[in-house]
Amino acid sequence: MKLLFAFAIVMLMATCALAQQAVPPIPGLSAWEDHMKDNAQMVAAQPEKIDPTNIKENFIWYYDGIFVFHQIAQYTGDKKWLDVAAKCRRFYRDSYIIERRNYEVEGWRNFTRGLYYDWTVLHDEVSKHTAIEMARKGKLSQIVWAQNVRQWDKNVDVSREVAYCINAWHVARDLGAPEFAGRDPYLDTAYSHLDIWKACLSAYPNAPYPGEQTAKYQPFMFALTAEALIRVYERSDTSQDDKARILAKIYDVARLTYDKLYIDANHAFMSNTAHPTESYKVNLLIVPLYGWLWHVTGEQYFLDAGDRIWKDWLDFGWPQITGWGGKQFSQNYHWSFDYVRWRKMVPEPDLKSLEWKAANSRPAR
Repeated sequence: MKLLFAFAIVMLMATCALAQQAVPPIPGLSAWEDHMKDNAQMVAAQPEKIDPTNIKENFIWYYDGIFVFHQIAQYTGDKKWLDVAAKCRRFYRDSYIIERRNYEVEGWRNFTRGLYYDWTVLHDEVSKHTAIEMARKGKLSQIVWAQNVRQWDKNVDVSREVAYCINAWHVARDLGAPEFAGRDPYLDTAYSHLDIWKACLSAYPNAPYPGEQTAKYQPFMFALTAEALIRVYERSDTSQDDKARILAKIYDVARLTYDKLYIDANHAFMSNTAHPTESYKVNLLIVPLYGWLWHVTGEQYFLDAGDRIWKDWLDFGWPQITGWGGKQFSQNYHWSFDYVRWRKMVPEPDLKSLEWKAANSRPAR
């Protein structure tokens, strides 16, 4: 044990030294910025009212288009993008969430961060109310399932829904809803999903998968869980214990996912382990977690992995997106702004959490 802690201290000192080095430029940043604004056809295709017979998910509203275009407006300083966010809002909030669902949103369509931006940027009371009601009434909501939230711990097939519920919990908390003031019970469920994925990936391709067999493990699903937990990690009211667990568990699954499932010839991650030769070009939905890991560890591995995932999308992914449409656009710009944010900053290794990881985690294989 003493040797373990001594090694951990040496590694922590090394990461601190690395953090003092100059941050290299982000490859192809200007291309990412140009592509961000090249979406006129996708915006024009977005309807403003929902067709109740066919709720199509191939438009920019999906993956929280309100949030995406708020971020573009903020990044560019151009308020015209708020008009696009408003178009998504009329479709998603007004026509779908309020009129069609009465706030009881399906778990995989539970997007509240854009509504939070509506409140903080535009002081939109309807969006504030809607976000809180979705957190209260949405499918798999921690409020709806208050007595049975832990039943999802071993069900990795609901990882996306759990991740979105975590997002909704903390949005409602920040909007002042009192029933969300405590610790989110779904954090433990997300930790369980990460543990299951780590065990399966450690033995991949020989381990059985304890979930849906037509897709099995999907890297983008891991990214959605990681995003939700990273947002919790960045909160000032998150305990050090939860911060340490979030870093350790995302760290292990991230290394296994990149080492075993990134396909060189496809310039992208494997779509899922049931179809190991296929790839979807959603690199930018996954890459932010590597940027965050570089920021909180200072490890060169995560810088190199992140830049490769990022650059491969710019070179090979964007041409495919232009042929697909709005959904893929919003997937890739959903939180790639955070990759740019972390990637531009000098790393700030979380020494307490890294020490906890060294003392408590078995190394990923």
